[in-house]
This record gives sequence, C-alpha cells and structure tokens, in this order.
Amino acid sequence: MTARGIGCDRRVIIACRVMEPELARVLEEERDEGVEIVYLDQALHRTPTKLLGQLQEKIDRYAQTAERIILGYGLCSNGVVGARAERQELVIPRCHDCIALFLGSPSRYQEVFHQKPGTYYLTPGWIAEKKDPLGIMEENMAKFDRETAEWVMEEELRHYTHIALIDTGVEAMGTLRQRAMENAAVLKKQYEEIPGSLDYFRAIVRGPYSPDHFLRIRSGEALTQEMFF
Repeated sequence: MTARGIGCDRRVIIACRVMEPELARVLEEERDEGVEIVYLDQALHRTPTKLLGQLQEKIDRYAQTAERIILGYGLCSNGVVGARAERQELVIPRCHDCIALFLGSPSRYQEVFHQKPGTYYLTPGWIAEKKDPLGIMEENMAKFDRETAEWVMEEELRHYTHIALIDTGVEAMGTLRQRAMENAAVLKKQYEEIPGSLDYFRAIVRGPYSPDHFLRIRSGEALTQEMFF
C-alpha cells in the first residue's frame, strides 16, 4: 500500500495476530484502501511487559503517515499502558480482555463471563497460531519433559471448568472443533461452542469509535489503566 500524508484519512490498525482471521474478513468486506493492518506476535500476550515496547515502535513508525492509529488490543494485563501517539489520535477498544472483541461487545462478554466464569476461550486465530493449551504444552516440551509440560499447563488451567470455542464465522469449524475438543479432553474440561460476532472488528476498521466501545486518546497523551474503568 502506498503511504499517504496525514489528512488523507489513512488509518493504521496495529493488532495482535490472533485477530487476523476476523480483521482480514472485515477488510475484504470493506475494500477500503485507506486502511492498513499491522500485526504483532500473538505470544506477546503472555509477556505483557514486552508488548509496550513493540507496540510503541509500530506507533512511532507510522506517526508520519497515518491520520489515526487504532489498536487491536484490550488492556491486556496492562501491556498497553504508557502507549502514546505524538502526532495523531490513538484509538483503542474499551475492554480489559480481547475476548470481548470476538463476542461483539464488552456487554456480551460480561454476560457470557457471568454465566460460566471458569471458561478458557479459543478462537480461530488462537488455534491457527498454536497458542491453544495443547500448542503451548508442545512448546514447553522443548524446555521440559512431557510430564512437566503437562503439569505446568494443568496448573495454569486448574481454576477453569470449560473450554469454549468462539465461532466468528470466518473459518470452517470442522478442524477447529476437533482441535478445541482435543484440548478439552486432554485437560479434562467441559467443551462448548459460543457464537461470536464481527461487529467489534467492523467498528475497529471503519468506526464510528463510540465512547461505549472505544477510548480516543489525544495526541501526546499516554494510555493509563484508569481510562479503561
């Protein structure tokens, strides 16, 4: 995509790669050449202290060419706290957990969470990136023996009772369902599927950035934890 100067309504979205299936579908629907999406490694959600540095580097890189920068992140364990755009407005979803994006709204996430608070959620992107529990176990086997890797994951998920696959409608469910059900079986959790939505992703791409769903941060102002409450 050819870079254009500020004032041409060029929007740059910096997002976690786990959202790529949904954002790619929305961008395909929109066919808006004024939008560019830049993805960061999904594994950063497990090391939020490293997220800010990489996020800020991307914000600074596009400071001269974007009119508005939108983040495809929630609060993410405070990993976004301190991010700022010096030359343009910075927009970020008003949600603590990115699962709200896949369900369509913060209110829908709260509804689902209160129904089954002990739920570990999977999405097409989580499974594709092999960042589901079984994928993480496989990674850990390179560092530990199998028994230790299994114990680490069982400890991490010991307070969870369910594993739920969110169907956002962007991928065929057969292979995804098989992998999600395998996660539930190995980790001895109840399995279920939840209908997702692309509504939040559509709003990320095209707006409007309503105050109920987004924070709009003025140029030069840093994101703080308190803004999300």
